[in-house]
Amino acid sequence: MAALGHLESLLAGWPSELKRSMLAFVRGAFTTLHFGTPGTAAVAATNFGGHLVPVTTSGTPDQEVAVAHGLGRVPRWLMPALDPNVAGGVLPVLTVTRAADATFFYLSSDVTDVTFHVYAE
Repeated sequence: MAALGHLESLLAGWPSELKRSMLAFVRGAFTTLHFGTPGTAAVAATNFGGHLVPVTTSGTPDQEVAVAHGLGRVPRWLMPALDPNVAGGVLPVLTVTRAADATFFYLSSDVTDVTFHVYAE
């Protein structure tokens, strides 16, 4: 995404009434983007097309877990994320064990019983 200042500079030659409205739109649209609030269930992102999904690795090393993502379609990608307010949080090395489907994505890790979130889109 372009820097906010660059986007604003593109409006330099616009008539002042239009420029004022468009600047308000650009500032509002590009400074309030959020993925959502981590929780105990999959939740739709605030401003994006994916879901923030809690994941807990298996209690057995390298055991597959099927994670319900709630998208209703096959996700295009997964982005693991840590909650910075949880001391000792760990983001384990993950392996996709099989192709995702419209209901689940499938992961394994050699680290057991670790909880974190994945943004699925």
